[in-house]
Amino acid sequence: MNFCQLKQIVAASAFLWSFPASALHIMLDPGHGGVDTGAVHGPAKEADLVLKVAQRLKTLLEQDTQFKVSLTRIQDKNISLPSRVKMAEDAKADLFVSLHANAASDQRAKGVEFFFQNNLPPDEESLYLASQENQMILNSQELHSISGGDELSKKGDIAAIVEDLQRQNRMTSSLRLTQTLTQVWSNDETASQATIKQAPFYVISKTSMPSVLIEIGFLTNPREAKRLLNSEYQNDLAQKIYSALLSYKEKMDNHTAKTLD
Repeated sequence: MNFCQLKQIVAASAFLWSFPASALHIMLDPGHGGVDTGAVHGPAKEADLVLKVAQRLKTLLEQDTQFKVSLTRIQDKNISLPSRVKMAEDAKADLFVSLHANAASDQRAKGVEFFFQNNLPPDEESLYLASQENQMILNSQELHSISGGDELSKKGDIAAIVEDLQRQNRMTSSLRLTQTLTQVWSNDETASQATIKQAPFYVISKTSMPSVLIEIGFLTNPREAKRLLNSEYQNDLAQKIYSALLSYKEKMDNHTAKTLD
């Protein structure tokens, strides 16, 4: 590798690890919809609940000029997983935030969970949850329409290194986002417990931008299901996620400023 090639890699690395101090484009992804209701327990239906939280969060983000926001769906409509990813890619979103609600055979299961994709092997429970979500993918041809597909990269050495830097940056930024979300939850003594996990959910594995999948609570837990159906609690969830996104942006803007000094 010659000096010019090395300069290209260093320049690409500096660009990837910086973050523009401009409006941050958030792609909100309310999971499920239409014939795919997601988890259902009594009157609580996942597809409806996450759409309500997403709409409340959208309102908060639209009121802040530091953000730009888009939704993968705005009504009770089924959108395939590859289509959700394609929307985020076509919009050139900076962050992808997917909202879901959990279910478990044990009614005692509770809490909020933040999932991101990394290189570590997922635990068995997370792997099962991801497989349940990913089973929606039926059209293999559609899978390959997403940028990259499953083909091995045929690019040169420089492109391959930059591609690896992008992947590492995405994972690191995704982890920072989940950590920021967890911190917001931990600052509220009345909030549900919040944990960070990783699993190969399709939407957070295939997007090229930093991403997180949020399980906002367990519908199978009677207490949490009741809270999730409450509009004030839905507002509280939206406010917490907004606060985390605001904190994340401030951290990344500060990081960029230091990088440019």
